[in-house]
Amino acid sequence: MRAYIIASVLIILGLASIAYKGTLPSTNSFLPYLNDFSSALLVGGILSLLFKIFQDRESESTLRRLMRIHDSVDELGLTEILSESQAYNFTALIKKSDSLSIVMNDGLRWVGNNTVSLRERFSTKSTTEFFTVDPSSSFAQCLSEKTEIDLPELKKKIEGTWKRIQECYDDSEKNGDLVIYALKTYPTRSVFLSENLLIETPYQIAAGRTNVPVFVYRQVSRLDSPHAFCTRDIQALRLESRQIYNSKGK
Repeated sequence: MRAYIIASVLIILGLASIAYKGTLPSTNSFLPYLNDFSSALLVGGILSLLFKIFQDRESESTLRRLMRIHDSVDELGLTEILSESQAYNFTALIKKSDSLSIVMNDGLRWVGNNTVSLRERFSTKSTTEFFTVDPSSSFAQCLSEKTEIDLPELKKKIEGTWKRIQECYDDSEKNGDLVIYALKTYPTRSVFLSENLLIETPYQIAAGRTNVPVFVYRQVSRLDSPHAFCTRDIQALRLESRQIYNSKGK
């Protein structure tokens, strides 16, 4: 607003100078100076006004673009992105969610890091599902080559994950339900899905192991949101996977 006021004042002063110049006789010694002065005021005012108009249009365009990005992010439920998966604290998700579905390659490190929280979860009324790679599947060999872990060692890790989860459950008050599945195919990302939150970490394409980012989504009403998509995916996954353990004895 201040820029518009300044530009307007310059233009008014320039026009006033031209009007005043018209009242002076042609022999007046101030006429050459008034010509330069009025021209400078008019040019300065007009250029300032044009620049401000252009600047505001650019700002408005940028704002509209940012608002469109914000709207899409908000509508689809994205709440947070972290550059390193190890920086995310899963404690609240594990302890406070009523239902929790987890999909991982082997998951041994993650289960080991969250043993205490899992034991507390199993002591409360809750439903928990774990999906891991089937060590007897053909994908286990591919995963072994990708992660540069010997196949027997990889199978041992997956089975160790199953064992550790069951031990956590046995050491709890066993008020929750626990089911462990072996996947029919393979996971394209790790997934942690509760009734109101989705956390995913992508898997790198190249061989080896590295830190990966984390994407956090909240549950929203849109049926095409990531949370809704993942909920449907887990439902289909549950039907095609091989059940390894069920706390209900099924």
